[in-house]
This record gives sequence, C-alpha cells and structure tokens, in this order.
Amino acid sequence: MKNILTALALLLAASASAAPRASIDAAIRGTGQPLELELLVRAGENDWKTVAHRAFDAATRRVRFDALEPGVYQLLVQGAQPTEQLATKIVLGSRDKRSIVITVEPVELAGRVTYGGTGIPGVLLLRHTEFHWRGGIAVGADGTFRAPLWQRGEYTYEMRGPALSTAFHDVVDLTGTSPVALDIPDGRIRGVVREANGAPVARAAVIVESDSMARMYTDADGRFDFTGVKDGRYKVRVASPAHLDPELIAVRIDGANRQRELAIDLDRGRALSVIVVDPQQAPLAGAIIFVVAGTKVCSRTLTGGDGRANVAAPAGKHATLFVVPRAGSFGVHRVAKSERGPLRVQLPAASSSLLIRAQTSTGAAMPPFSLLMRYNGTVVPPEIADELASAQGLDLAKGEGTDLRLDRIPGGSYEFWPYRTSEEAEAILSIADDFAAPIHINVRTGENSVAVKFAAR
Repeated sequence: MKNILTALALLLAASASAAPRASIDAAIRGTGQPLELELLVRAGENDWKTVAHRAFDAATRRVRFDALEPGVYQLLVQGAQPTEQLATKIVLGSRDKRSIVITVEPVELAGRVTYGGTGIPGVLLLRHTEFHWRGGIAVGADGTFRAPLWQRGEYTYEMRGPALSTAFHDVVDLTGTSPVALDIPDGRIRGVVREANGAPVARAAVIVESDSMARMYTDADGRFDFTGVKDGRYKVRVASPAHLDPELIAVRIDGANRQRELAIDLDRGRALSVIVVDPQQAPLAGAIIFVVAGTKVCSRTLTGGDGRANVAAPAGKHATLFVVPRAGSFGVHRVAKSERGPLRVQLPAASSSLLIRAQTSTGAAMPPFSLLMRYNGTVVPPEIADELASAQGLDLAKGEGTDLRLDRIPGGSYEFWPYRTSEEAEAILSIADDFAAPIHINVRTGENSVAVKFAAR
C-alpha cells in the first residue's frame, strides 16, 4: 500500500509540474469607462486566436489570467467606440509571471476622404497591421470624419461608399497628428462582358490583377466597374462557367489614361456534361473541374450537390479534365474532340505519399524551388497546382533546406521538373511533351521516396 501511495504522489507531482503555470496580471490606466478585455494567442504568422474574454465595469481596472501555455499573446482593451481599442503584445515562457501596466492615451483622429479631389461619404474601416483588430468610422457627406483612437501605428484601411462601385484598400500611418488626408485615385476600369451575338453575360467573374487582386461579378446587363484604380499596369481576366476563358487583357492607368472602357466577348465552345464521384462511387459536391487544352486552362466550374456540372471545352479539340475536390486525391480524364458527355469521372483513392529529397551535386541542400508535375503522362498546369496546394495542402514548392512531401496522392506515374521563376515554368511547359522530366517515379500504395541531385548553379 505504501508503494502505491508513493507512486500516486509522484504521479500527481509530475502532473502538477507539467501543468501550465504562466500568468499575466494587468492594470489598465487612462480611462474610467466600462471595458471589454480579450486575450488572444498567436496561432500562426498572421493569425490570432481568442483565449479568454471578460467584461468589466468602470470600477474594475485589474485583470489576471492564470494557467497559460507558453506563447505570444495579445491583450486587447476595448472601449465603447469601434476605434477605442488598444492591443499589447506579451511573450510568455512556461513559468513566466508577467505584471504589466497598460495606459490608454486617447487621441482624436480627424481627417477627410476624397475621390479624385472631391470629398465623399461612406464608411472607413481600419485594421491594425500587427494586431489585426478592426474598427469602423462614419464618413460625412463632405468626406470628413472624426473618432477617438487609442492605438497609434500602421493600418490598412478600406473605404466603402456610394461613389465607389468597389471598395478601395490602402495603407495609412497613424503615428503622427491629425488631420489625415486620404485621397482615392480616380482611375477606373469598366466595361461589358457579352457573347458573340451581343447578349450580355451576367454573373461572370471579372478579375483585375497587379500586385494585388480585385474581383467583382457582372450585373444583369453584363457590366462591371472598378473604381479607385491606382496608376499602373493591370491584367484583366474573365471567368464564366458556361464559357471559355478569353485572353488576358493588358490595361495601363496613368495621367493620360484615367479610365478604360472594355468590351469582352465570350465563346461557349462545346458544353460537356460531367458527373464526379469519389472512390466509393458517391457524388462529389463542390469539386473544381478544370478544362485544359494542351497546357492551357480553358474554363473551370464547380460540381453541384449531386456531383454534376456542365463545363465549356474548345470545339473540335481534344481536352483534359482535371478534378480537384475539397480534400483528398485528384482526378484526370481525357476527352476526345467529339465527346459531349455525359462523362463520368471517378477519383482514384488517395492511398499514397511521396517524399522528394533534393540535393545539389556538391551534397548541399537545394535552395527553394517549385516543381512542375506530370501525372500519368499529363502535365498539370501551375494554376491547377496552385489549387491543389490551396484546397488540399499538396504544395509543389520546396522551402529552404527542407524536403518536399506529397501526402494523400493517388498512385501512378509522376514526373517533375524543378523551376524557380514563372518564366522558367512557361519555358518547360512549351517543351514538356517532347522531353523526359529529370525526376520520374512510379508511386505505389503506401510510402514512396526518391532522392535526386542537381548541378549546383
């Protein structure tokens, strides 16, 4: 009995020592109003997760959080107004006991929002760059605004209003004094999406790309309108599930060209009726179907709740369907130039994994690179590879000093070409059908690995 009690005591002592013992004791000064306090922990490079939330009356100005795990924390003090927020970062070790004083020093934030020099009304949304808290400010008819601000620093802001068909985003430094002048440029890209017969295409996605991306959908008349466009070079692309993708349109906005009006014609091609099922024959909802001719993505759409979809393919040409579900596996189905369906695509089981270990010829680890993949003789375009990474975590990009691992993939023949730039990827795509890839492995069920060496450069 004595030995049992001793063992139990040791177990309890070990459990107690393993329990988190870090704590935060905070005092708040500088404001006498009721407060909300939120404790958050950093869950990723740009993500915070709420750990605790408490409300306090005007007489309470002290708070304590116990039994905290080690990590990077944010203590967010919130007042009555949306911009009355103040975040403090706290780094905790396993047994740290931190006592801090948070002093609220309110400033009056005042300024004016103009669009091409004229004040406009709306709502100004602020998001703190580091701590990610958000607050909105009403903007008057003359573009002026005024609000209390508890935290200085850098913010991203978004302006919405009746004069803007699309919200405007930018960065503002609020470490200085008011008033703040926010001028939205009057650059504009607008137009109409239609079929060859002039019929408007509604609900087509129009994407404007530069360093960032803006998206909107055409209205019932096929029209779109991007406002607040900065000077620069842009690419405009259109996607409609019932049509082939048109060519990218290059647009430049500058002092001589403040507005661009575009007319974009879409081609229906030939309609393919498709049903997608999983390895157990169950219909797959929400899977993306890409239609590819050669190595070019021609169209894309989503399967419905019954796994069915209609997609557009080039008329009179062979095509390939790539199917990317929300999780697990992927499918490739070749389509003859005369086929219209219904086509049935059954995804193979995701029963394999592949580890790629790459080194230079000197034995050193390879610097970061990406892989262009050919599966069972069909090249996977980079756009589809990006979707595999986003939807399933199947990332074909290798980081510094790391191996590249592909989990939950179907068995089959895999070939890979390494590349570092989009230009290199385009060059490989242009010759891939005529040349063998430097990495080739037949992936079987279970764990697979391959070690490759590349000439140092």
